[in-house]
This record gives sequence, structure tokens and C-alpha cells, in this order.
Amino acid sequence: MNLAKPYAVLAHEADSAGSPWKGLRHLIQIRLYASRAPGTTTELDSLTESITGVLDKQLLADESIGNWITFFEDQSGSDIVDEERDAITRNLQFAVLSPRPLTEEVQVTSDPWLSMLVSWTQNTLGADWSVYSGNWPAKAFAPSILWRITEMNVVPSGPLHYEVRKRLTAFIQAQDANQEHAVLLQLVEALGSAVKIPLAADERKFVRVVSPEVSTKTKATGYEATEEGPLTVSLSRRTAASKLAEEGAPLMQFVHYESHLR
Repeated sequence: MNLAKPYAVLAHEADSAGSPWKGLRHLIQIRLYASRAPGTTTELDSLTESITGVLDKQLLADESIGNWITFFEDQSGSDIVDEERDAITRNLQFAVLSPRPLTEEVQVTSDPWLSMLVSWTQNTLGADWSVYSGNWPAKAFAPSILWRITEMNVVPSGPLHYEVRKRLTAFIQAQDANQEHAVLLQLVEALGSAVKIPLAADERKFVRVVSPEVSTKTKATGYEATEEGPLTVSLSRRTAASKLAEEGAPLMQFVHYESHLR
């Protein structure tokens, strides 16, 4: 069959089979076909830009199957000459995600430090952005940000005090890459200049901002339990040993003992 070029073929590659954590995730490949003629690469570049512009970070709504979010993963391999179809082909890979409500609690959502950072982020970015904590809601419309705690620990600081440390990471759903980069820059500058953020200003309680970091290479979306987003920051607070429970310090999970006595 000799089809008029250019055209695209969609193929379903794999799916997550669903899980309580991330909902459903499908990998879709879009194979572009263009004529073998001068300027073909330019035509493929133009098609790639148009398709990613329409689909990347977009919400696809359907009454029968719910809401899905598409993310452009990458070009798969190099352009290939298809002798049989007298065409040059390019493969684009997209991830199609459908968040589902969790059946069990797997993320901290009510931690006071997390709530404080969500409130601070909302005040910093304004009403145009939605800010969430712990997990994405079933319907998260761009532009929006999700903050999540990825690590908590307590470090002794003298005989009577401890330093509580919590590492948090942010995931971003923006309208496009330019908006994502702009908000990353805005947040990392605001965190860097804040130094301290009030935990309870009326009681003169603050957390210290430590090492905000941006990674522009990550493809994390916040639907994986082990992911870290493009923005991470560590927060710390020095507190008396007797007040660790009040400060929301992590509880002991297990004790390991190994004897070396013979």
C-alpha cells in the first residue's frame, strides 16, 4: 500500500498493568514517514516539533475512559531509511499516564513541613499555579506542582539537641518546557534567598533551607514511588531532644543487632 507522505503510524509498546501507586502507564510509539527527497530531515523536524507541541504534557479527557496525561519521552534511535516504502522514518516515544486514587496510604501528605512548603510555594507562584502535597490528585491540571518528602532523619547536635532534616522533591506539570524552566528558576532563586521559612511564625519557629538543587535532565513525573523530581531541597531544624515528637521527627522503623562475641 503506497500512502501519500508524510504520515504517522501509532503502536502500543507496553503498559504498567496498573498498580495502587502510579495508576496506569502506557508507552506509545509514533513512527513518522516522510518522502526520501531533499529537505526530508527538515520535514521530520517540523513534524516532530508539531506533534510534541500538541501532545507533550497535555491532558486528554474522555468520558468513557477518564483523564490521561501524555509526556514526550524521547526520539527512539536514529532516522531510518525504509527502502520498501521509499521513505525516511523517525520513531517518537510517548508515555500516557492515567492517575488512579490510591488504595492505601503510601506517601506522607500531612507533615507540617510539607504543608508549610506547599503554602510557601503557593504564595511564591500565585493563584495561576496549583500546588499539591504527597500525591497527584486524580485530576491535576497544568500548571501545577507536587511536593513530596523523600527522606527524613535525625542527627545529634550536642548532648541535649538534635537536628531534624527532611529532603523534599518537586514535580512539575507545565504548559510547555519554557514554563517549566521558568518556574524552576523562580523557585530555586526564591528558596536560595529565603534562607529560613516560617514553620509557625507566631511561635517563632523556622526551618532552614539547605541546598536547593535543579536537575533539568530528569524525566520524573511523580507517578513512581522512587522518583525524584527536577527540583529538590533539604530543610532542617535544630530542636531539643524532649521535643522531637512534637517536631514530627521520623519514628524508629527497626533495630538490627549483630554480635561479634565468641
